Amino acid sequence: QMSKSTGNFLTLTQAVDKFSADGMRLALADAGDTVEDANFVEAMADAGILRLYTWVEWVKEMIANRDSLRSGPADTFNDRVFASEMNAGIMKTEQNYEK
Repeated sequence: QMSKSTGNFLTLTQAVDKFSADGMRLALADAGDTVEDANFVEAMADAGILRLYTWVEWVKEMIANRDSLRSGPADTFNDRVFASEMNAGIMKTEQNYEK
């Protein structure tokens, strides 16, 4: 639990400077969503930054090697299932935004 008296208090600006905006979003999302007080954990923010970095590096690797990925028509059963699930997700998202 953060408090000024224990010295572990961070302002929003300090937290974003220390962990980045995305690192803070991940840590705050993990801080809890129950009726209990939120529990911000700096280790979670650090882990979030590491996961983001790992993901960005993976994306860069995929882009660099895109010629080695599968190409051609996307007409297998798995391709159709994937497209159907994506379309269903898009429709649900649109319905929720309209609400």
